[in-house]
Amino acid sequence: MSGPVGAGAATPAVIAVDAGSSRLRVSLVALEDGAVLASEAVPTRSADGELDADAAWRDLVGLLGVLDRAGADVQALGVAAQLGTVLVDERGVPVRPAMLWGDVRAVAEARELEELLDDELRAAIGRRPTAELPVAKLRRLAVREPEALARARWALSFKDALVHRLTGRAVSDAAHASYSGLFDVRARAWAPAVAAAAGVDPALLPPTAPGAAVAGGLDAEVARATGLAAGLPVAVGGPDGTLGALGAGAARAGVTVDVAGTTDVLLHTLDRPLADPARAVVLNAHVVEGLWTVGGPTGPTGGAVEWTARLLGYDDAAAAHAALGAAAEAVAPAAAPLFVTSLAGSRFPTWRTEDTGLLAGMRFEHGPAHVLRAAQEGAAQTVGAGIDALRELGVEIGEVVVVGGAAARPATLQLRSDAWGLPVVGLANREATTVGAAMLAAVAAGRFATLAQAADALVRRAGRHTPRPETAAACEAARLRWRDVQRRHFGP
Repeated sequence: MSGPVGAGAATPAVIAVDAGSSRLRVSLVALEDGAVLASEAVPTRSADGELDADAAWRDLVGLLGVLDRAGADVQALGVAAQLGTVLVDERGVPVRPAMLWGDVRAVAEARELEELLDDELRAAIGRRPTAELPVAKLRRLAVREPEALARARWALSFKDALVHRLTGRAVSDAAHASYSGLFDVRARAWAPAVAAAAGVDPALLPPTAPGAAVAGGLDAEVARATGLAAGLPVAVGGPDGTLGALGAGAARAGVTVDVAGTTDVLLHTLDRPLADPARAVVLNAHVVEGLWTVGGPTGPTGGAVEWTARLLGYDDAAAAHAALGAAAEAVAPAAAPLFVTSLAGSRFPTWRTEDTGLLAGMRFEHGPAHVLRAAQEGAAQTVGAGIDALRELGVEIGEVVVVGGAAARPATLQLRSDAWGLPVVGLANREATTVGAAMLAAVAAGRFATLAQAADALVRRAGRHTPRPETAAACEAARLRWRDVQRRHFGP
């Protein structure tokens, strides 16, 4: 928890909710400059790809009740959340546990969808059918848990389920809907033909609205439980990765953001949809009206660094960096072993669940610092493969804003700048998803007319790293060697 706002005139602020993979956090964010004034958090309680959405709701109510709002004029609330599917009844109460993005039991159903959807429908949804998509999960439930579907009024995202209970209204945003596999991302509307082909009842799908629109006012009962004002505007909200990009400044076309975490999410904003016949990239409608995002979620990156740290005998990556960081940074480009970090399969841009991790090129002179460096470089190369995929489609990338775990260490930002051959920018507030949720709330409250205006006021850059000319040749050789090994072992 951070401290109270303090005495004096009331500070205009909004509340941002970030229901992420590792923790549920609520923050009080100043509308003047995006500073986080106070926050509270609890760990996310999930297991085996599922989450007790009812328990998460109780956690959220508890956090909102204890968040220090002294001296603040709270004007709205915005919600970001990890991807997940929640079946709820008419009152918004879950009828079964939430199925998170990491629940990939619907592999067979995803393969069926690949056969059932023709080229036109595949293009409409903007991605390959995979087991993590709600469309595959709902198809699986129709056979394995028909009673749950029969009891459900809505099939909502995890974020939508929280907003429903905050306001009493079922509504989704175009970015979350894009991740369902049931949404025409170009038309920014549900795709009835896809639902029919998949065997999904379209009546389960909620109406959609802009992420910065007001979903509804805070329910009176929730207001009593939390001490917030009844009727407080609640924004429609958006996915955590998308709002992380928004909180990094992706409110206009031409911005590239890498949201770095256990896996990375690489997004580039466009003012028109992009065609990709190979479907290597994911095309989403953005939470910003009139914009789309291209890119996608990678396989393990930061998670591979964490795994490597534990393999080397440290509790976590922070401990490994404390002990080995200086030695790892001293390793010359291309002097470390080569690490393909697909320890849980690959996602964007190769999409092969069967891929494995690969550590190659070990020699007697290599030690723990070299292996840690290999994991860091492997994570950068994994994202770099996505950058290359976007460039192959004609996307022009001038710089990359990096937020999340990798942004905490300037040395990691420099490593990524060198590996990608691009300038890399950090942010003053690394909780970009919190800032993104606050931006939606600020527009919903009427503080700003557009999300671009909100970005100008609330997003603060801090530090720019450029590729070092003296390492350019070695870094390019390392990039080509990494790609060659990946392709020879796992395919193009």
